[in-house]
Amino acid sequence: MKERAIEVKVGLLILVALGLLGAFVLVMGQISFQPKFSVFVDFDNPGGLAVGSAVRVAGVKVGKIDEIQYRGGEMNTVTNHREPLVRVKLSLEKRYQQAVRDNSIFYVTTQGMLGEQFLQIDPGSADRPMLPEGGVARGLDPPRLDMLLAEGFELLHTGVTVLRENRKQISETFDGLHDTLRGTGEFLKRNQDRLDRIAEGIEKLANDSDELVKSVRGRYVDNPQVGRIMDSIDNTTAIVSRDVEPLIKDAKEVLANVERLTKTVSGPEEQAKIKSAIGDIAALANHAKVTAADAQAIVSHIRHGQGSVGAMVMDEQLYDDIQELTRDLKHNPWKLFWRE
Repeated sequence: MKERAIEVKVGLLILVALGLLGAFVLVMGQISFQPKFSVFVDFDNPGGLAVGSAVRVAGVKVGKIDEIQYRGGEMNTVTNHREPLVRVKLSLEKRYQQAVRDNSIFYVTTQGMLGEQFLQIDPGSADRPMLPEGGVARGLDPPRLDMLLAEGFELLHTGVTVLRENRKQISETFDGLHDTLRGTGEFLKRNQDRLDRIAEGIEKLANDSDELVKSVRGRYVDNPQVGRIMDSIDNTTAIVSRDVEPLIKDAKEVLANVERLTKTVSGPEEQAKIKSAIGDIAALANHAKVTAADAQAIVSHIRHGQGSVGAMVMDEQLYDDIQELTRDLKHNPWKLFWRE
């Protein structure tokens, strides 16, 4: 009976120890029996995330990372763009699903400076739909401190190498810069009085410029005459604006009349009449030209003394005889009726 009692006690002790161990595992592992749902987050580089890492919303653990899948940068046949390299599967408790929206921000952070990395979810807007079961979101890649350190080291190494290989040229450059600065200081010291005079001249020029600006402002800006001119311009503009509308109306009426006239003369019968009238005008012009040519020929014959009229007009002796005959008839009109 004693041996049996000891075995029962040992068994009870083992069961208690196993219960305490299980409770410790549940408490320390934060194992939850709440219903869960899964979503996916894509990264190009998820940093130090690992399977089992915590997923938190506002600092509260809401799930964990179940799987990290490397996709190899597959091409999307729809967008023709490379897909993210890594897809992370999250297992979240169902009761926190309302905090995960389609515009939520997923990013990797750490607990403290050197703590364990986990995935933080910044809840989205309340008016946006919730991320459904199996939904895919795009995460923010964490900063690559390792790459930054590597590139910084490479840059530092390159700088040291350049300085080492060009030590002579750098020394000569600094020597030349030193000589230039020293020469500049000596030049300023030698020409200090001249530079002072130049500065005084510049100051005087600035004062004169201020006076000139004031004078110009008083004459062309604050002058009442300029104000009156501007008022006249405003009045003229107002009058023009007032008269423009009637002018535009008259111009529209003229254009309408021209359009009606164009439509009137655009018919075949009107065009035939116009062509006939133009032909008559052309024939009349030709007759006028012929008549003018004949008249010009007659005048030319008269000027040259040809024909009776030409002889009478151009012969001076005949003109004198006719004049004498006329004078004689005036004094002796009876000669028209009596002949000796």
